[in-house]
Amino acid sequence: MNYIKNFRPTFWSSFFTLIGFIFLLSLGTWQLDRLKWKNDLIAERQSFLNDIPLEFDGDITQLNGLMWKPVVVNGIYEHDKELYLAARSMRGNVGFHVLTPILLSNGKNILINRGWVPREKKDPSTRLQANILNKTEVTGIINPGFKKGAFSPKNDVAKNVWLYIDFDEMSSAINLELEEFVIDAKENGEGGFPIGSQTRVNLPNDHLQYSVTWYLLSITLVVVWFFWNKKRQE
Repeated sequence: MNYIKNFRPTFWSSFFTLIGFIFLLSLGTWQLDRLKWKNDLIAERQSFLNDIPLEFDGDITQLNGLMWKPVVVNGIYEHDKELYLAARSMRGNVGFHVLTPILLSNGKNILINRGWVPREKKDPSTRLQANILNKTEVTGIINPGFKKGAFSPKNDVAKNVWLYIDFDEMSSAINLELEEFVIDAKENGEGGFPIGSQTRVNLPNDHLQYSVTWYLLSITLVVVWFFWNKKRQE
């Protein structure tokens, strides 16, 4: 008790500790705000998935209001221009997402993520019954596609194996002008493959861990300040 009464920390150590403490607390609180924002965003996207599908003709002026919502498009699949998004797994099995352009009556080409196939079903000849040749109706979810990560390797254009979606690169590879969004088809292909409904609305959400880290660092800073001053007085 007497020690606490006689505890006399230095001015500058107290000043900088206070500044650091406030700064770390602010970072922790900011991460909690980000956590709420991220959870709200995920919940909003989840709620969109159950909306009634709207007819869509590829008009990009409607795009912002339709992102992550179900739509219906009518067109002809261009199966000879299939693209394969690699390194996608389902229940531990490695495979591909089959991306097939669909030609609308207005001449626009939209990339349809028809779903997941295992490696042995990558070759279109193994799932011919799923390759509809006539005009068809597709119901699916609009999304911006799997974009390049900070450390993603390059796409293997020569082998038609893609690790992320690059609309310009893909358009050049298949000699087709693609609209810059993807529609995830809901239904499975005839015969079971591709497996549709591959939309994932979950986002990286580590904000709670970050918040706890900043708060713990703020406490650690105060403990260090206390013991440093305590040792100094001994």
